[in-house]
This record gives sequence, C-alpha cells and structure tokens, in this order.
Amino acid sequence: MKKTLIIATTFLLIISTLGCSKETKLEGGEKELVSFTDTKLNISTNDLYEKLKDKYGINFLIDMIDTKILDKEFPDSDSINDYVNIQVNSIKNYYKTETEFLEYINNYGYKNEDELKEYFKLNYKRNLAIKDYLKTLVSEDDINNYYNNKITGDIQTKHILIEVKTTSSQTEDEKRTVKEEALKKAKEAIDKLNEGKSFDEVCKEYSDDDATKNMGGLMGFINTLNLDDVSRQELTKLEVGKYSTEALETEYGYEIFMKVSEKDKPKLEDVKTHIIETLADEKLTKDNKLQYKGLEYIRDKYGFSIKDEDLQVYYENTMNNLLNSKES
Repeated sequence: MKKTLIIATTFLLIISTLGCSKETKLEGGEKELVSFTDTKLNISTNDLYEKLKDKYGINFLIDMIDTKILDKEFPDSDSINDYVNIQVNSIKNYYKTETEFLEYINNYGYKNEDELKEYFKLNYKRNLAIKDYLKTLVSEDDINNYYNNKITGDIQTKHILIEVKTTSSQTEDEKRTVKEEALKKAKEAIDKLNEGKSFDEVCKEYSDDDATKNMGGLMGFINTLNLDDVSRQELTKLEVGKYSTEALETEYGYEIFMKVSEKDKPKLEDVKTHIIETLADEKLTKDNKLQYKGLEYIRDKYGFSIKDEDLQVYYENTMNNLLNSKES
C-alpha cells in the first residue's frame, strides 16, 4: 500500500470534521475549532487547514484531482469492477476471518473494504490514462518500421528444447554448472544436425519437450507477435527449411528452431492495434517517468488549476521530484 494514500485518507477524515453543523465564528468569520478561556489562544479551522496542507495536503489533493478526472474519463465498467474485486479478494484470501482482513487494511489507513476498492479503482484508471497517453507518442513511422521489420505471417516451426534444470536449493556455482551442461548438450545437438542427421532424429535424442520430441519437435503454426524477442527474431530471419546455427537462450532453456513454413504476412490494419500497444509498452519500459507525464497530460487536458498558491507550489515540486529523480 502507498503511504501517501494512507496519509490522504487520514487527512480526509480530519477535514470532514471541519464541516460540523455546530460551530462558532471567530473574528474575521473563521470557524472556531478549539476554544480557551483566553480567546486569544483559540484555534480556527483555517489554522488546522494550513498545518495539514503543509504536511499532507498535496498528496490528498492529487488523489482528489485524479479521481474527479478519471471517473469522468473512464466511467465504472464491468472490467474495472472485476479488476478491483480480484485485487481485494486476493488480499481477503490471506485471512481466515473478516475481522482479520479489516484489521489488516485498517493498519494501512483504510476504514473499510469500500475505501480499499476506491484505492484500487483509482490506480487502475490511472493506468488506463497512462496507456492512452503512451499511444499518443507512437508515430506512424514507428508503426510502419515495426510492421516492416518485425511482423511476419504465422510460422510453422520445430524445436529442440534443452531445459536448464536448476532448483532453489542449489548454490550459484551449482546452478552455473547445470546451465553450462545444458548449453553443451544443445551444442552437441547442433553438431549432429551439421553432420547431416535429420532434425527429427536429433530432436528425439536430445529434446526435453516430451509433448513434441516424438513428432520431430513440431509445434504447429505460431503467431510471432506472441513470442519473446529472442524467438521472434530467430524465426523471422530463418529461411524455410533452415535451423538455428546457435543455441538460443529463452525462458524455457536452450532452444534450436527449424522453420518449416510461413504464411503470408497479415495486413497492417489487422495488427496495427497490437503494434501500437507493443510500442507504447516499450516506451514505458525505456522511460518509467512517462507514467507521471501521462497523468500530467490528462490533468492538463481537463484544464485543472490549483487556486491555493502554496498547494500549487507543492504540486509543482512534487511533479518535478518525480520527473527528475534518478529512479522512479
């Protein structure tokens, strides 16, 4: 949970007490919050506001601003509510009783489950706004370059998989040895192919993929958009009937691919949405601070303006710190 949101919730509860119906006025029209026999010592709601504003106000205000804007930009929907419920239930499942769950979220500043849901809902909508902003940064040239260089038709492939079978109980040296042995085995398989043995024979002898090894490693047609970068790049450059000349390290271990056939390349309009989303994700991976620029972007879109000069300065300082920090 974010501490700033916890503080904001506390600030909200305190501020809500400032509007009580039973109130007296001090000279100048300020609402009286605490009174003393010596009236010169009295504390007004404005006194409290100024103190709270200095310490907590900007975090709470930013949440209020974003909630107002994002509720209008992204009205509640089944998908949003489903996400929120999944997040809340994932926490609830850790606790045996409702009481334990409430004690846990109370410790993080949430009065009840509804407040926790509002937290997740705001974060979800912020992510939607950030994604929309990132898409505006993707140019037509970016899209065309990606399409020309990385998009192919579905590829029918075979593979030989050499798993790196390590365990959490092994030392780093032991894990390194297992990895080296797996790579050595993959290189032996390539040597066999280079000697003229068929891919099917080598696959049956070396592959650790029990689902495909007896079929020559045949994986059927694969949409390259769903592949990791290493596999996609290899299969894109391979000619039909050719196999990998080097073992490729993937999330599954070491792999050797053979391209069996390739379908026609899809039309740009059919994959454009996927390309834009992929490029947008890549931009955020390269520059994590774009998430803050994205939120600034949508706030500016709605023409927000902070009238309190102190809070305006706090807002500018907060955003500058986020955008100029070495790590986000």
